[in-house]
Amino acid sequence: MALTNREAFFKAKELISKSETKVSDSEIYELLIFANDYSSYSDIVMHFESTLKNEEQFFANLNRVISGEPIQYVLNVASFLDFDFYVDKRVLIPRPETEGLVLLVKNFIVDNKIRHKTIADLCTGSGCIAIYMKAYFEDSNVYATDIHDECLDVAKMNAKKFKADINFLKGNMSEPLFDIDERIDILISNPPYAPNDNEIEEKVKKYEPIDAIVTEGGVTFYEDYFKNYKKFMSSDKFLMAFEINYDEEDKLTELINKYFDNSQISFKFFKDIYNLTRYLIIMKGYKKDVLEEVRD
Repeated sequence: MALTNREAFFKAKELISKSETKVSDSEIYELLIFANDYSSYSDIVMHFESTLKNEEQFFANLNRVISGEPIQYVLNVASFLDFDFYVDKRVLIPRPETEGLVLLVKNFIVDNKIRHKTIADLCTGSGCIAIYMKAYFEDSNVYATDIHDECLDVAKMNAKKFKADINFLKGNMSEPLFDIDERIDILISNPPYAPNDNEIEEKVKKYEPIDAIVTEGGVTFYEDYFKNYKKFMSSDKFLMAFEINYDEEDKLTELINKYFDNSQISFKFFKDIYNLTRYLIIMKGYKKDVLEEVRD
């Protein structure tokens, strides 16, 4: 006999209780929404006593989640601010910390009425940063780069989904920006920044692309950006914003002092929602006290 959504929900709870994996009620609801081809939580509430449309799919996906696979990969969707992006194992799952980076930059631009023509998102992955910025700043010319074709394929898929006109470039670190015809006013990057995988959850190491998380030394990408910035950033005014590892402030400060003229730029580190040092903003051509007023 076919199960109702209610019966499937409690059957799922029973199966989860026999496993060592923590699966939240909200994740079960997401699996039910997907299996029924519903569009929202309100649909599952209204149809909780209705027959589950695709029972086989529901329990197959539930078993994947119980085995430890992230639900974002199971359902091929990850929420990021106002968007639901397509994701699979080719790209990193967007994190709340990265949402914080994007909001930090957006607020800076809006609050200070920053005029700009170009935005670049280096190490774009799923394309979430570039697409959000293009949606919010429609007149900006947005570039998104990645070294992996498979990541660019996912990012292009998302750009098509949201009708975002993005210039995609393939290449390592800052190199793709060397030969474009215009300079970058605003650069954002969430590059690999963990120096090793010692503190990374086993679930993440098993399922997500580790080279999007770990880079030897932890600051390899930032050093490349810093030493080459004159090749691609606007000469008079620019903003560079980065997601960083919580313990890299001293290393990055040394690199800033090495590659930048501190009489021309200012910089500041910011904390994330977990009160860890997670963001770095470097700017040129703006009053130094502007950074003190940036809201995160």
